[in-house]
Amino acid sequence: MAHHIIGLDHTVHAVTDLEAAKANWQRLGFTLTPRGRHIGWATGNYCIMFLRNYHELLGIAEPGGYTAGVEDLLKAKGPGVHKVVLGIDDARAAVQELKASGLNPSEPQNLKRELELPEGTVLPAFSLVHLPPEATPELSMFLCQHLTPELLRKPEWLLHPNGAQQIVSVIVAADNPPALELPYEALVGAGAAVRTDRMVAVRAAEETVLFVTPDDLDTLFPDIEHPTLPTPYVAGLRFRVHNTEAAAAYFKAAGIDHARSLDGTVLVPASVANGVFLEFSSRA
Repeated sequence: MAHHIIGLDHTVHAVTDLEAAKANWQRLGFTLTPRGRHIGWATGNYCIMFLRNYHELLGIAEPGGYTAGVEDLLKAKGPGVHKVVLGIDDARAAVQELKASGLNPSEPQNLKRELELPEGTVLPAFSLVHLPPEATPELSMFLCQHLTPELLRKPEWLLHPNGAQQIVSVIVAADNPPALELPYEALVGAGAAVRTDRMVAVRAAEETVLFVTPDDLDTLFPDIEHPTLPTPYVAGLRFRVHNTEAAAAYFKAAGIDHARSLDGTVLVPASVANGVFLEFSSRA
């Protein structure tokens, strides 16, 4: 793996109504952070934090303001996970490493956001490195270094009633996954992309981005409704849980539509989770 890429940092889930999405994901059994605001932008977010990574619900907080493309994205594709972000430990060193590999990343962009805590607003800072589309075909992706990690997590934010502990996989529907093997090896490192038949799994430390065809999506996940969109699109997320029985019991008690696969994995349909299906599995 590339020396400065440390795994999946977060997934970006664009939603049409941020407050309604917050309520929905709380009902799904996730603990959400207080609301964040991007300084100088009209967007806001709520985050679902895990020890290694997190899921960001991103929406428009001030209609008519600058949304960094979120408004156009929602009009074109509707709600869903539209970006995947890899973590880096040193933005400037990562840029140099990627340039040495023949890629053309942006220079680091330092930003802050407001996080509205009960005791007062704090300003988490981060550095983004943007990538050209040819570096991450079939998936919008960028890199992120957190400059104030002490502001990012609180112990109580890591406890989720549904038992989720980590995002372990992002499942992407693409027309020709085998063609993605070499580009993603150039980004993540030699051996990071593994092809099996028509599927390609890109491993970044403990997490995987799995590219499959729409037909294989139906074969792999026959028990659950997933999005039916023009490719490419993020179809689902897999979360690790310690106990799938406890996860299923939570969804049953909450009256949430779900299914079980033969290995015990719990699946929540895309129509319930703002455009992506969710897997809860004890397998990595």
